Parts: sequence; structure tokens; C-alpha cells
Amino acid sequence: MKSIIIAIGLGGWCMHAYAQEQAPDTVLNRTVVVENQYNPEVMDAFKINVLPEVEEPAVPKQHIDYATSPRPFSAGGFTPMQAMSSDEKQQEAPRGYARAAYGTGNNVDARLSYLWDISRRDCLGFSASLYGMNGDVPSVFSGADDWKSRFYRTDVSLDYRHAFRKVSLGVGGAFASQVFNYMPAEGLVRDESSVSGRQRYTLGEGYVRLASVEGALPVDFSFQTGLRSFSRAHDMYLMENGSENIVHTLGFVSGKVNEIQRVGIGFAMDNLIHDVSQADYTLLQLNPHYTFDNGRIQLRAGMHVDAQFGHDGRLMVAPDVKLDFLFAETYRVYVHAAGGTRLNDFRRLNALSPYWTQLAQMQTSYTPVDMQAGVKGAPVPGFGFCLYGGYRVVKDEVFHVPYVLENGYPYAYVGLSQEKAKVGYGGVKLAYQYKDWIDMTLDGVYSHWNVKEGMEPLLYLKPRFVLDASVRAKIYRDLWVKAQYRFEKRVEMEGMESAKPVNDFSLSAGYEFFGRLNVFVGVNNLLNRTYLTETGYPVQGINVMAGLSVRF
Repeated sequence: MKSIIIAIGLGGWCMHAYAQEQAPDTVLNRTVVVENQYNPEVMDAFKINVLPEVEEPAVPKQHIDYATSPRPFSAGGFTPMQAMSSDEKQQEAPRGYARAAYGTGNNVDARLSYLWDISRRDCLGFSASLYGMNGDVPSVFSGADDWKSRFYRTDVSLDYRHAFRKVSLGVGGAFASQVFNYMPAEGLVRDESSVSGRQRYTLGEGYVRLASVEGALPVDFSFQTGLRSFSRAHDMYLMENGSENIVHTLGFVSGKVNEIQRVGIGFAMDNLIHDVSQADYTLLQLNPHYTFDNGRIQLRAGMHVDAQFGHDGRLMVAPDVKLDFLFAETYRVYVHAAGGTRLNDFRRLNALSPYWTQLAQMQTSYTPVDMQAGVKGAPVPGFGFCLYGGYRVVKDEVFHVPYVLENGYPYAYVGLSQEKAKVGYGGVKLAYQYKDWIDMTLDGVYSHWNVKEGMEPLLYLKPRFVLDASVRAKIYRDLWVKAQYRFEKRVEMEGMESAKPVNDFSLSAGYEFFGRLNVFVGVNNLLNRTYLTETGYPVQGINVMAGLSVRF
């Protein structure tokens, strides 16, 4: 493993904003009403792949059309509202949620969230979570003992909103603390004085937001600005401790031409300031667009115009064009041409892998074009499908290079490197649902990656083929079981050993009491396979987790 990576240099930079990678459309085209409350079934967006996933009873998957206004940094999302009663009065959704789970390897997952309607015009949202583990993980080094892994993250967020007659004012903030240790690199010369085997990241954010009430003004708008911070407590491989601060501003303005046409512009600006050996710079993103929707034809014609000032400043232009055509009532064909930039700030790199390091400051990832075409439909009630294919070009794509072990450093790191990449992809999604008794999904995608000659080792952890399958079934009344399977074959390496495929199978079950209290248990990595996750670090062995949750 070490010989694979030692010769590879690192580099890196950014991904952010409007549409760097174009996600395939969902299978079904059902629209539901959503309420601005925290989603208890969605794990924290910053969670990395060091824990077994805890699945809980959830409503069958639906396609949800969200508003395009900016959302604050928080640990929560949105939950579909309850179905309407026979007298056409909508039931009130629960405002609070609590969860606690514990498992082998000292795995812990706890959460508390509440959306408090203080008055008819005032609303306060609170969310707090803790997840992590402290146990043995198999080492990737031959003959080495298990790694005593430790990782814990705590998040707290607040969001207050006051609704005036025509506009709303929001203020909020979030704080996160992330503590963990690195995997020892067995057999290397140890220089403990130069680098620590532990690390602590501290993340914070505060913001203020002003937005129009929909339909109250001739134009709709939203504007949000605030300060984000990310700091490291200890030195790491070739990187001293320090912080990155970002003045983060985003918003949009749009207006109706008539009932089926709109014009608007979205914008975002990030001003990055460092107190470590990183250059300061500004990334400005503009997204003018026109939309047309007559119920059968949906058109979005726009473009991304992004300019960076400082640190390899440049102008980056990409399309933002989407055409969808509905036919035979339940079928839709689409052609999309997307693109844009993504900011590779410290937050983004931490989301890729908390064990990351870099030899040079990362560049902004730029996608000149991401073309995708497909067809989706629902030929019979409960069954839906989607077939799609596309081609994407990314300049300064980010690659994971595990175990950069130069100069006798005693710990394994995950180097982040950048290079231009081209990828052709195609896939299929299938979904079947029968009432609330069974819900099945199958998702497969094949990708063909291409980088310049000599840089093929960068593709070490990139997927060639991914298959995701899940079945959730009600066994008796409120007793449910769920099976999930993921297979991910990595790119084949010529002249070197390829990365082991992801081969993960898990089972879970639960019982619901009184419609609000759930007791659940899950067995993860049931096949007890050893492989590297997308973070570049090894996965836990077979593990069990159990807990309970309640809505109130």
C-alpha cells in the first residue's frame, strides 16, 4: 500500500456553489407539501463514514420540490407533512425529535431538535447532535495491530425567524467540535515531536438573512450574509495549526414575466481570509436565468459566470440549461447542461475526509460542462424508473490519495490532489412501493474516468461501478425490517494493486409505539469486510447499534 502512494504529489482546491456535479433526477415525480422543520430521519450532513448508519422508520421516499431560497447552516432538513384528514384539515406535524443510540465499538448517536413557534410571526429552531466511536478498527498495514480509533463530533445550531408583513428576518448560528486521532503508520521512523497523533477541529458560523414573503412584493428576493470559521488545534503533515475565516454571502432576486415565465439571478460571494500559509482570495458567482413551465414543458435557460480574484484569479463560465418534456401523463424525457465552480475551502476538505492534508493550496474546482440526458416514468402505480447517461469535464477535480508517508512521519494521512478529469457515466434507478407495506429501490451507475497519462494512480479510490439496493417491509402492524446492500468496484490500477471494493450489507429492524416512539436495532458490515471508505481510511468491522427515538 505504501509504495502505491509515496511517489504521488499532492495539490488541491475548491468546490462550491450552484451545480458542479449534476445529480440524476429522482425516479418518481410526486410533489408534496413541506414544512420548515428539522428532519429527524436525515443524519447530519457533515457526518463522515466512520459510523454505521442508523436507519429508522421513515415515510416512503417521495420527490420533493424545494424552494430555491438560501438555507442556513444547520444540522436539520425538512420533513413531509402528515396526510390530510377526511375533513380536509391538515394535521399538525410533531415539532420536536429526540434520538439516542449506542453500539459496539462505543458507537454513539444522539440528537435533539425542536422547532418552537413562539408566536404567529416568530419561530425558533434548535438542533444538537453527538456522534462518534471509540474502538478497534482493522489496520491496513500488514501485520499491524488493530487501530485504536477515536472520533467524536458535536453540533449545536440555532435559527430564529421573524415574519413581517412582506419580508422576514432571520438570524442564527452554529458551532461544531470535532476530535479524532490518526492511524499509526507501522514500521516507519517516528518523530513524535514534529506532529501530533490527535487533532481537533472547531467550526463556527453566524449569519443574518432577509427574504421576501412569497407573492407579497413584485419581485421575490433573499439575501444572507455571515462569517464562517474553521480552525485546527494541532499541526499536521506539512500544515501548521491555524484557521480559515470566510465572509459568506448569497441570495437571489426573481420576478414573474407572466404565469408561466420567470427571470432571475442568483449570486454568491466568499471572501477567504487565512492566518496560516494560504493565500487570501475572493470567489464571486452569478447565475442569471430564465424559466418557462406550462405543465408539459419545463425550460431553464441560464449560465454560471464565476470570477475569482487572487490566488490564480480567473473567469469561469458554464451553462445552466435544463429542458424537460412530459408526455403520456407519467413519462418525462430531459436534457440538461450544467456546470459551475465549487469552493474547496477547509470545510469542504473536511467533508471529503477529516484525515486530509495537502502539499499546496487547493484550487477552485471548475466544471465547464456536465451534460446529462435521460427518461423517467411511472408506467404502473407504485413503480417508477429512470434511465440516464452523461459526460462531465472537471478542471482541478479533487482526488483522495491515501497514506502519504514521506519523511518518516509516524501517522497515516489522506493527501488531496487535483488534476483535470473527464468522466462518462450512465445508470438506472428503479423503485417500487406498495402502500406502507413494502418499499424497494435499486440504483446502479457505471463511470469511466480519464486523466492525463501518468496520473492514473490518482483514480485509486474513484468508483467504476456502484450498486445500491434496499428493501424496507412491514412485517406486522408497526414492526418493520430493512435490508441494505452497497457494492462499489474501484478503478482498476495497471501495474499496481487496485483498491478493494466496497461490499457492505446491513440489516435493521424496529417497532413503533403510539405512532411516535420507535425502538430500533441494526447490524452493519454484516459480511465483516475490510476496505477503505471514501474518506481514505478503513471501515469498522461488523458492529451492532440499538436505540430509540421519539417525536413530540
